[in-house]
Amino acid sequence: MTTQVSFTTDQDLKNKALEKAKNEGITLKTLLTYAMKGFVEGKISLGIEFAEHEPEVEEITFTDKGINEKAKKLAALLK
Repeated sequence: MTTQVSFTTDQDLKNKALEKAKNEGITLKTLLTYAMKGFVEGKISLGIEFAEHEPEVEEITFTDKGINEKAKKLAALLK
């Protein structure tokens, strides 16, 4: 049994994917079907990773005092 999948996407992205698929001798439908199968079978995964700790930040010191002061102010705002 089959079903229809319909969604909206950026037209330029769709056109580029369609062109690349054509160049590789497949249809966009085939590409998307294989992508879905790969996702379901665990061959393709997508995710967002959250850091358990704050990332290490390298300290940078500028030789120009004006830039150094502005960098310190910016760093304070980002904390």
